[in-house]
Amino acid sequence: MCRRAFYDPEFGLPVVAKHFKSWREGGTDQWTYQTYAPLDLRPDDTFNRFITGRGLFWARADKGMLSILPQRNALGYNIGYSGGGPYALAAYLTQVADTDGQNTTAGASYEQAHPAIVAWTQSSAADRGTNELTLSDLKAMQQS
Repeated sequence: MCRRAFYDPEFGLPVVAKHFKSWREGGTDQWTYQTYAPLDLRPDDTFNRFITGRGLFWARADKGMLSILPQRNALGYNIGYSGGGPYALAAYLTQVADTDGQNTTAGASYEQAHPAIVAWTQSSAADRGTNELTLSDLKAMQQS
């Protein structure tokens, strides 16, 4: 096993890479990466899309930059069940929709979560494969 450290080029956050290779013949060769999520998008970025896949959550800004979704350490995001993770995610997505993508600061309170967005984050449909929601999609959920 070996480890490497470097920095995320967008936010300057540290990234630790860990390499593991099984000693058996035909063994696996795996890299894993750990980093911190930013607390906000860059000051001049506007949220454009939410992307999820395999338990990872991303934001694409209007200029095309893809970032890990801003998140506070104690407010972990999740989808597909009725717990705190889907509520935290729904609260963040509601905040983004309410501000036309301008307020991307992590840490929205659960009370801010729109019921339709909560219903989506708790649904099994949200947990299947890769999903992408535009800012317009989020606003449409709020209108339903």
